[in-house]
Amino acid sequence: MSGNGTETKAYLLDTNVFRYKSSPSAHTNHKKAAKRFWKDVLQEVRHEEAVLYIPKEVIRELELQSYTLGEKERQRISELLENITITIPDWTTPDMEHQVRKMAAYIRSEYQRKINAMRDMEYGSVSDARILLTAWQYDCILVTANIKDFALYPLLFPQHEHRLLNLLSNDYVTISPSIYDTIHHDPIFTGMLQELNDFINR
Repeated sequence: MSGNGTETKAYLLDTNVFRYKSSPSAHTNHKKAAKRFWKDVLQEVRHEEAVLYIPKEVIRELELQSYTLGEKERQRISELLENITITIPDWTTPDMEHQVRKMAAYIRSEYQRKINAMRDMEYGSVSDARILLTAWQYDCILVTANIKDFALYPLLFPQHEHRLLNLLSNDYVTISPSIYDTIHHDPIFTGMLQELNDFINR
């Protein structure tokens, strides 16, 4: 599956994709963006143009958050979850999660000012690292409203591929070819990427 071309798209959904659609207190623009995404993606699913994935980590986050939600919102989330094609079980390790956070911290330190999409970049939480790694391992388009926590993700794929979809703006995060090439010729980054692959292939 691929984020490009006519092949079936595999979307992996972050927690906020569910919360912004279901929460009565969500910001109006956030709620509109989530409604638009769900309307469009469910049409793609019906036409067999897309499948929806969710990592176990997002299930856990929604479960924890459910204790502070009203019954209607919990029901809306439950209804959205019925559209998920596959729930992906845990497979990451603490070493993998730390490596992803370390890579993001390095990119933030060295390249944040050069990349518009990374100006507010963070290295994210352990939970974010699990979600990112799951999306990468299963070759998915990662859908999130928290682009700053996942700005590393496009750098794990060829430059031309659309892999990180901003829920709020409904467009893909892109990195210019020149900056992408600079990063991928950075020996520290390439060494970190090799280490990550080594962790996965053990």
